[in-house]
Amino acid sequence: MVKNSYIAKVLSHILIIRGDIMKNKDFLKGLIYGVIFTLIVSLVLNTGCILFRRFVTKEINYEAKAKSIYKLMKNQYVGDIDKDKMFEGIYMGMLYDTTDKYSRYISKKEFESYKISTTGNYVGIGAVCSVHEDNTMYIKAIYKGSGADEAGLKEGDEILKIDNTSVGYENYSEAIELIRGKENTQVNLTIYSPTTRETKDVKVTRKSISVPTVAHTVLKGDIGYIKISGFEEVTYEQYANAYNDLKKQGIKSLIIDLRDNPGGLVDSVAKVADDIIPKGIITYTEDKKGKKEYIYSKDGELDIPLVVLVNGGSASASELLSGAIQDTGKGTIVGENTYGKGVVQTTYSMNDGSAVKITTAKYYTPKGVCIDGIGIKPDVVVKSDKDYEPVIITSDKISCDEKNDKQLAKGIEILKNK
Repeated sequence: MVKNSYIAKVLSHILIIRGDIMKNKDFLKGLIYGVIFTLIVSLVLNTGCILFRRFVTKEINYEAKAKSIYKLMKNQYVGDIDKDKMFEGIYMGMLYDTTDKYSRYISKKEFESYKISTTGNYVGIGAVCSVHEDNTMYIKAIYKGSGADEAGLKEGDEILKIDNTSVGYENYSEAIELIRGKENTQVNLTIYSPTTRETKDVKVTRKSISVPTVAHTVLKGDIGYIKISGFEEVTYEQYANAYNDLKKQGIKSLIIDLRDNPGGLVDSVAKVADDIIPKGIITYTEDKKGKKEYIYSKDGELDIPLVVLVNGGSASASELLSGAIQDTGKGTIVGENTYGKGVVQTTYSMNDGSAVKITTAKYYTPKGVCIDGIGIKPDVVVKSDKDYEPVIITSDKISCDEKNDKQLAKGIEILKNK
């Protein structure tokens, strides 16, 4: 509202100049019209500002706003709109840049693949695929005894087509779905071999695959070596089988390699930790309300000297295991500082088959240390003199480069001096 003092001031100016300009009636008439116009504009502008301020301070009805935008797009947008894609974007946006980098929306299609990846079991040809810099899809590794293995495919072979569909970087996700299918069905792959420079069609039978996440061998000096690539539902059983096999071979000490292990399921890593550390706390979590939940180890622990190898790719569940071993003094941690992911995510499934994965708690080592954003500092720091290529486990057996792997060599040295 325009204040009365402002109007009075304008009118007083009219009265002051009235005597001087009475002789020029046209001028006076124009002046009065101008003042009236100015007052009207002032009223509109001031009133408008007040209304604007009220609007922006009013609480937003987000649901109504979303409906309004959708209505505008439906009625006014010049092109066609895909309602499903539009709302998928809304769901993703609800978690984008408003939470940490681990929380996210998972579409129905992604969630199906996500569930398969955490079990460690799926139906497919049994090959790990990737994409070259030139966008060509190729086979990076082949699981022993798989359909790809039986069909004679080799690491490095390029996949040009899947059932006559050309594949590469642009449709990589679609290509993975085409490779998967029902058990005992066949898929036709057009393969180019860089070794023979030949292109050929190969029929590959899809099989049920239990992805190996654990591999083992015996090193010189009766040292057992176990590589764990991730903690899935199948991991503990594979770890127990590997350790029992090594014990039968008479090992006197053990190296557990967690380098480039991105983590996985808490239940899985807790079972492995239970076989290693003494009775007590493995880890505990704390949510936003301060509620703590503890995971304990029971009776029984590793009875031989232990070294654990870690690096910057060791994260989450692998850090949980490393932290428990370090805090309880059960082994020596060797390598480089770990990644520093000390938070736990919970996945909530939606009625339509999609899901949201949300960070719900922080986890702590037995001594009460949260390593999120910090990581675990090894007891013995050894930097690799080359880029360490993550090992893809394709069977339960593995070979090691004891000479050129500085971190492994240090672990062996420590155990020989025990």
